[in-house]
Amino acid sequence: MEKKLKKIEGKIKKILEEEDEIREKALKDLREILMDSAVSVKLIHKGNFEKAENIINECIEKLEKIKKILKKYPEIYYQGFLHQTEKEVIEALTTLKIIKEKDIPEINSFDPISYLHGISESVGEIRRYLLDRMREGKTDDFEDYLKIMDDIYFFLLNFPYNDSITRSLRRQIDYVRAIIEKTRGEITTYYLFKKKEI
Repeated sequence: MEKKLKKIEGKIKKILEEEDEIREKALKDLREILMDSAVSVKLIHKGNFEKAENIINECIEKLEKIKKILKKYPEIYYQGFLHQTEKEVIEALTTLKIIKEKDIPEINSFDPISYLHGISESVGEIRRYLLDRMREGKTDDFEDYLKIMDDIYFFLLNFPYNDSITRSLRRQIDYVRAIIEKTRGEITTYYLFKKKEI
């Protein structure tokens, strides 16, 4: 019995050590993707779209490779850090598409729930973009961006599923609504102030 258990122990340890190694490597790679995504968002706000797009495309490529590897290890795949990273990449991509083209990205091979969270969080970055433009006095297309923010909000309302399925999307939708209302109020105040100046 003792020899048999020792043999089984060796087999199980081999499997777990392999998974642990895969997990540690994935975490390291995903942290790098997170940092690169943050860098790309900074570049977008500085107007360096080409460099930001290159970084985002590299992030997507790396993410796809990691997802393919982790698919064999569901215990790691569904731990949450993969979703967090994918969401940030989608947020950066959506921010770029909205600011550069007034459009949103296709879902493609992204995880559907990560996609919903990513586009919802881009609304905060669009607010930041509008406030920066407001300070510069460039307000000619504010209504276009407000409409895009509204469109995203109403799109998200089509997914009123349980939080256990959507990873607490409802809370994110409340955040989007608050951001839009706050931004619209600030833009209205800005326009009223400008009218008084005339």
